[in-house]
Amino acid sequence: MNYQFQWERGAGLFALFILAILVGAWSRYCLRGKPPWLWWLRCLVLGLAGLAALKLSLEKLGESRVKPRLTVILDTGLTMGALDGTRRSRLQRSAQWLRAHRAELERRVEPVFFAGSQRFRRVSWEDLASLSPEPMGFDASQALRAAGDSARVWLFSDGHGEFGDPTEEGIPGRRAPVDAVGVGSARGVRALAIDEVRVPDFVFLHSDFSVAASVETADCAGCSVRVRLMQGSQAVAQTLLKVHGDYEVVRASFTVRARELGRQRYRLEASPADSQREKQEPSAGRAREFAVEVIRRKHRIMYLAGRPSFEYAQLRDHLKGNPNFELVSFVILRNPENISPVPDRELSLIPFPAQDIFLQSLFEFDVFILHNFAYRRFNLPVAYLENLKKFVARGGALLVIGGSNAFSQGGYRATPLEEVLPVELLNADNDYSAGLFVPRVASAEHPLLRLADSVEQARSLWEELPPLDGFSRFGGVRAGATVLLEHPSEKMPGGGAVPILATREYGKGNVMVLGTESTWRWKLGEGSRWKTASFYARFWERAVQYLSGTLDLKKVRFSPLAERLPPVEPATVQLRLFDEGFGPLAGARSELSVLWTAPDGRAQAIEPRETEPGLFEVTLTGLAPGPHRLKAAARYRGRAWGEDQIRFIWEGRPPETPLRRRQLQDVARRTGGRYSDLDRLPLSIWLEDGSGVSVQKDVLRRWHLWDSSLWLWAIGGLLLAEWIARRWKGYA
Repeated sequence: MNYQFQWERGAGLFALFILAILVGAWSRYCLRGKPPWLWWLRCLVLGLAGLAALKLSLEKLGESRVKPRLTVILDTGLTMGALDGTRRSRLQRSAQWLRAHRAELERRVEPVFFAGSQRFRRVSWEDLASLSPEPMGFDASQALRAAGDSARVWLFSDGHGEFGDPTEEGIPGRRAPVDAVGVGSARGVRALAIDEVRVPDFVFLHSDFSVAASVETADCAGCSVRVRLMQGSQAVAQTLLKVHGDYEVVRASFTVRARELGRQRYRLEASPADSQREKQEPSAGRAREFAVEVIRRKHRIMYLAGRPSFEYAQLRDHLKGNPNFELVSFVILRNPENISPVPDRELSLIPFPAQDIFLQSLFEFDVFILHNFAYRRFNLPVAYLENLKKFVARGGALLVIGGSNAFSQGGYRATPLEEVLPVELLNADNDYSAGLFVPRVASAEHPLLRLADSVEQARSLWEELPPLDGFSRFGGVRAGATVLLEHPSEKMPGGGAVPILATREYGKGNVMVLGTESTWRWKLGEGSRWKTASFYARFWERAVQYLSGTLDLKKVRFSPLAERLPPVEPATVQLRLFDEGFGPLAGARSELSVLWTAPDGRAQAIEPRETEPGLFEVTLTGLAPGPHRLKAAARYRGRAWGEDQIRFIWEGRPPETPLRRRQLQDVARRTGGRYSDLDRLPLSIWLEDGSGVSVQKDVLRRWHLWDSSLWLWAIGGLLLAEWIARRWKGYA
């Protein structure tokens, strides 16, 4: 043992020393001509005061033997839950190995444990047994930041995740060697896994798109891997990839043509090309499902107008100027009753191609607009309207615009066309009335009418529009139809307001009826009202979106869900119900049923829980790995209201991904560390290398001399002695 003095005011030591010299020199000057012992007495007082100001302490020191600190980082990422053909996950095997060697570790080092994937926490020996994988990837940089400073770092991982540069500036402990411990399948056990699939978010119908995939291989040197692209049970494409190294990532790419609209599902499968091995090792092949949204590049629109008008001119000009629309339009300039003094072949006008429009080319279009067209005037066969009905039932869209030659006056009552309309035609030939009016909004929350940020703003916008001129009268509204705009004062025979804009679903298609041909007045009034600027264009674009099915109008709707869900229970899915005007539909006013179909095909009813009006929550437990399907159906006012379904893949246990030895070896090499598989780790060698016990001095006891009252009494006594000596000798 030994002792040492310690100054607690080390930063101002030099300044106090200089100050003491100056004060001593000044005292020497003041005491010139007087005995030297008087000056030394003054210096002793100044010295004691200086020592008190520096907070002088006396420390008793001893020696102790210190074990080096070893930081152990455990990767708890998703892939650390893989079993690799054993009963324990990779994370459990890591924790078990540490607990089995606890005595040896504590004898040689001071182990400190950190666990996590994105956020890391310090854990104890007892916590190791309860660690579980997290549904996220591992971030090595965050792990090293959490570890701080230590003599060495041991990293237990399978090499999956974000590793980056472990020597990155700003990471505490980055100079400590990182010894990587690989946890995964044993050497000699082949493993395949589809690591990544890259596809576009959406593709256009009848266009080609690429599918790229990365396949991880372990201990497959010299073999070939077959990668198949499946759609349902049909193989769309396949390729063979040669593997050269023990651990290698091979890449496959395919070119696929989008042949159908909507969400198309595909599946990638990877397996050894050796058919015998493939039969013996069914777990070696891995699959990954994905989906691609197929949309139209352009909406093809057929526009047939019964006569020229301002409405036809404005609407045709708008549709023609939109690059997303491909328009074919016909307007009748000469009716059959118009007598011409010259033969038809000598006229510059082409004959009305009724057969080509209604029979041959109809199904090549997405939207058919029938504007103020008189069916009976041309004495067309009823088969033409029957074909138009089939067009809608198969997914086509129909827009019927009123006028003096439309609906009942056009001869459509009791025809196949009337069956698809959202309104019932009036049993009278004169169903068109002139006069200005401002339509009243009947369903303000409907997506077709929400042309502003809020319902209130949208309603105010509709009230600012210029009045329309002329409207068609109807006999009633069909069941299942939605009235969006209505006449402010005119009534139907049943007492309800006359619909101006109404919609309906028929078969797979959508039908819209616009009872006036004067929306051009909205376009004309845009210059005088800044609030309604571009309203005309936005309305008609939204109308085409509704007709073509790109405007979401489901009354029962699941919230978006990821294609693949991590193995975390319970899984929660949200569901919304909407009423006629797309406001929240509370559960007390409706009947909602949810059917859950598991991967084995068994279905069971799930009771949804209403968390707020119109918002429901479905909780799933006991999930099995594989594809699951949820189907929701609602009834409202005694009739079917709508349905929706959603599909997802529950991962179950983490995929059997290969051990990324090369990734971990690279981390160890760049930090000056070592690498070993867990089952081959040479513990004694790793503990002997650079892990010697060091000797350090410890403070056993500390006396704060400056904090004693004797210090003050000594200074006071010396000052008193100087004063008495001065008085006794007669000095000033």
